[in-house]
Amino acid sequence: MVNLIAKRIVSAIPMLLFVSFFVYALVDLVPGDAATQLAGDNAGPEQIEQTRQALGLDQPLIVRYIEWLGGVLTGDPGSSLYSSQTVVQVIGERLPVTLSLTVVTMAIVVAVGLPAGIIAAVRPSSWLDRGLTVLSSVAMAVPPFIVALALVIPLAILSPIFPATGYAPLADGVGAWLQHLILPSIAIAAISAAELARQTRASLVDVLGRDFIRTARAKGLLQRVIVGKHGLKNAGVPIVTVLGLQVSRVLAGAVTVEFVFALPGLGTLAVDSVFSRDVPVILGIVMVCAVFIVMINVIVDASYGYFNPRVRA
Repeated sequence: MVNLIAKRIVSAIPMLLFVSFFVYALVDLVPGDAATQLAGDNAGPEQIEQTRQALGLDQPLIVRYIEWLGGVLTGDPGSSLYSSQTVVQVIGERLPVTLSLTVVTMAIVVAVGLPAGIIAAVRPSSWLDRGLTVLSSVAMAVPPFIVALALVIPLAILSPIFPATGYAPLADGVGAWLQHLILPSIAIAAISAAELARQTRASLVDVLGRDFIRTARAKGLLQRVIVGKHGLKNAGVPIVTVLGLQVSRVLAGAVTVEFVFALPGLGTLAVDSVFSRDVPVILGIVMVCAVFIVMINVIVDASYGYFNPRVRA
């Protein structure tokens, strides 16, 4: 198990390098640059060129990337082009919002998707199973920002049960913190919960049809013991895999949903940074998200040992 985790971490290093260079090159291909915006609307060509040289944007792409990578490896990913703050400070201010949104969203995904999949698997081909299948198909077809708008109108505007915008830190109280995160979390969780429910149903239906489950029923074991102790454990690998993949979907959904609800997280920071061509901040956000996803994948790989003793060995 330790060797498996170590291999996953080592193999993630080339991927992180590729992602960082790909994003760096992609931003460089966008017409215009930060020097034009920083110099101002009335700046002449010479002033723009001086600003470009001061920022090091006149250097070749590979040179700028190597300099940035060297700074990252030494713990200095640079500073924002539009403020005196470092990239670490800028992201550090926004990261708690996105992490809070991710935690609440994943809690909703597990609390809704897992029981729905279990109920559908225990009663296959029933009206309940078909109803949950239809609901999950509809949820997977609707983008998060559409769900966000559908939630805001009745629950925040017509009936102000939840705030339509803004964020309250956890220091202000759990109630206020949750109240600002419920609607955006539901908007993002809809697709992921539906995906988890479908995968749980498919995996559990397959396991509950095997011979050892029939033997357990013949011994007179209770249904909850059969499903909870024997069924879910043997169906756990694909379920945990899908659950891990949903984290990246949640982070992707945060870009649009944070914008709709005016949450000051990494999503809104990413949008603002792309429009302003703040390359150091863009790269910082990408690397934080990439490292976070790698960590989730390592945790998923480590969990395989619980479901598969041969991997644990």
